[in-house]
Amino acid sequence: MVSTDTIEGIVDGRLWFHLDISNDVLYLRLADARSTPTYADEQPDGALLLRVLDTDQPVGLTIVNWWKKYGSGMIPDSIRDLEKTIEPFARKIAA
Repeated sequence: MVSTDTIEGIVDGRLWFHLDISNDVLYLRLADARSTPTYADEQPDGALLLRVLDTDQPVGLTIVNWWKKYGSGMIPDSIRDLEKTIEPFARKIAA
Protein backbone atom coordinates (compact mmCIF):
# COMPACT_ATOMS: atom_id res chain seq x y z
CA MET A 1 0.00 0.00 0.00
CA VAL A 2 1.29 3.44 -0.93
CA SER A 3 0.40 6.52 1.11
CA THR A 4 1.41 10.13 0.57
CA ASP A 5 2.46 12.19 3.58
CA THR A 6 3.38 15.43 1.84
CA ILE A 7 2.66 17.26 -1.40
CA GLU A 8 4.73 20.14 -2.68
CA GLY A 9 4.40 22.41 -5.67
CA ILE A 10 4.40 25.87 -7.20
CA VAL A 11 1.30 28.02 -7.85
CA ASP A 12 1.44 30.29 -10.92
CA GLY A 13 5.25 30.01 -10.95
CA ARG A 14 5.42 32.41 -8.01
CA LEU A 15 4.31 30.67 -4.84
CA TRP A 16 5.75 27.49 -3.34
CA PHE A 17 3.51 25.32 -1.19
CA HIS A 18 4.14 22.30 0.97
CA LEU A 19 1.22 20.38 2.46
CA ASP A 20 2.06 18.07 5.34
CA ILE A 21 -0.98 15.84 5.09
CA SER A 22 -0.31 13.66 8.13
CA ASN A 23 0.09 16.70 10.44
CA ASP A 24 -2.43 18.93 8.61
CA VAL A 25 -0.07 21.87 8.09
CA LEU A 26 0.01 24.04 4.95
CA TYR A 27 3.16 26.06 4.27
CA LEU A 28 3.05 28.83 1.65
CA ARG A 29 5.98 30.99 0.63
CA LEU A 30 6.87 33.27 -2.26
CA ALA A 31 9.14 31.10 -4.39
CA ASP A 32 11.84 33.74 -4.68
CA ALA A 33 11.87 34.24 -0.89
CA ARG A 34 12.15 30.61 0.23
CA SER A 35 15.57 31.12 1.80
CA THR A 36 14.96 34.68 3.05
CA PRO A 37 15.24 35.02 6.86
CA THR A 38 11.80 35.66 8.33
CA TYR A 39 9.90 35.91 11.57
CA ALA A 40 6.34 34.74 12.24
CA ASP A 41 3.53 37.10 13.18
CA GLU A 42 0.52 35.19 14.56
CA GLN A 43 -2.77 36.28 13.01
CA PRO A 44 -6.18 36.41 14.78
CA ASP A 45 -7.20 33.15 13.05
CA GLY A 46 -4.05 31.40 14.33
CA ALA A 47 -2.18 31.41 11.02
CA LEU A 48 1.47 32.45 11.09
CA LEU A 49 2.27 35.25 8.66
CA LEU A 50 5.95 35.10 7.69
CA ARG A 51 7.61 38.49 7.29
CA VAL A 52 11.09 39.43 6.08
CA LEU A 53 13.29 40.31 9.06
CA ASP A 54 14.60 43.60 7.64
CA THR A 55 11.52 44.96 5.86
CA ASP A 56 8.49 43.31 7.53
CA GLN A 57 7.23 42.44 4.04
CA PRO A 58 4.89 39.39 4.07
CA VAL A 59 6.39 36.47 2.14
CA GLY A 60 4.65 33.40 3.52
CA LEU A 61 1.94 31.83 5.60
CA THR A 62 1.83 28.72 7.77
CA ILE A 63 -1.57 27.29 8.69
CA VAL A 64 -1.71 24.58 11.35
CA ASN A 65 -4.85 22.40 11.17
CA TRP A 66 -5.45 23.79 7.68
CA TRP A 67 -7.86 21.09 6.50
CA LYS A 68 -9.58 20.84 9.88
CA LYS A 69 -10.28 24.61 9.78
CA TYR A 70 -10.96 25.18 6.07
CA GLY A 71 -11.77 21.83 4.51
CA SER A 72 -14.69 19.48 4.70
CA GLY A 73 -14.73 15.71 4.63
CA MET A 74 -11.61 13.82 3.69
CA ILE A 75 -8.57 15.60 2.24
CA PRO A 76 -8.90 15.25 -1.55
CA ASP A 77 -6.93 12.37 -3.03
CA SER A 78 -6.44 14.18 -6.33
CA ILE A 79 -3.52 16.56 -6.81
CA ARG A 80 -5.70 18.81 -8.98
CA ASP A 81 -8.39 18.97 -6.30
CA LEU A 82 -5.76 19.85 -3.70
CA GLU A 83 -4.34 22.55 -5.96
CA LYS A 84 -7.80 24.12 -6.29
CA THR A 85 -8.20 24.08 -2.50
CA ILE A 86 -4.75 25.60 -1.84
CA GLU A 87 -4.98 28.28 -4.55
CA PRO A 88 -7.14 30.84 -2.63
CA PHE A 89 -4.66 30.83 0.26
CA ALA A 90 -1.76 31.15 -2.16
CA ARG A 91 -3.32 34.20 -3.82
CA LYS A 92 -3.43 36.01 -0.45
CA ILE A 93 0.36 35.84 -0.23
CA ALA A 94 1.08 36.45 -3.90
CA ALA A 95 -1.04 39.62 -4.00
